[in-house]
Amino acid sequence: MRLALLPLALLLVLPAAGCKKKAPPTDIPDAPVAAEPKQELPKVVPDHVQQMVANFSKVYFDFDASLLNADSKTALDANAAIMSQYADVKVEVQGNADERGTTDYNLALGQKRADAVLKYLLARGISSSRVKVVSYGEERPAATGDSETAYAQNRRAEFVITYGAGAPVQGTSGN
Repeated sequence: MRLALLPLALLLVLPAAGCKKKAPPTDIPDAPVAAEPKQELPKVVPDHVQQMVANFSKVYFDFDASLLNADSKTALDANAAIMSQYADVKVEVQGNADERGTTDYNLALGQKRADAVLKYLLARGISSSRVKVVSYGEERPAATGDSETAYAQNRRAEFVITYGAGAPVQGTSGN
């Protein structure tokens, strides 16, 4: 009989030993009051920067190419002239490709296109500290569809104009 009571006794003792509850602490500090988020004052964007957003031109490329054609050079000459006039403005050149080709290939092609634009701007006297390049490959199409018209719109380099701390001003520029 003793052996039969032993498992029953263990069942009664073990849960009680493992389930001791602690008394709640009495020195709990008050819950922190959530601070109101800091409101950032809107930056005042000078008129010349706003005008640049409207006047900067995109640069378009031929299929599977990163060479600048005559139209592209004309657009970049105008962009460089604007940048020369306003030394406080920086740009990010975003290289893009159409959807044909692999993702890796299109990223590399977009980079070549952005680098070609950078090289051209540097040759026009724009400091490299004012131009950043990035490739988006096929990830940010300007036009959808499987037509040559859509593909041509996606083979581009476009500009995001930054001012001050480098925040984008009104998204991308171009006409």
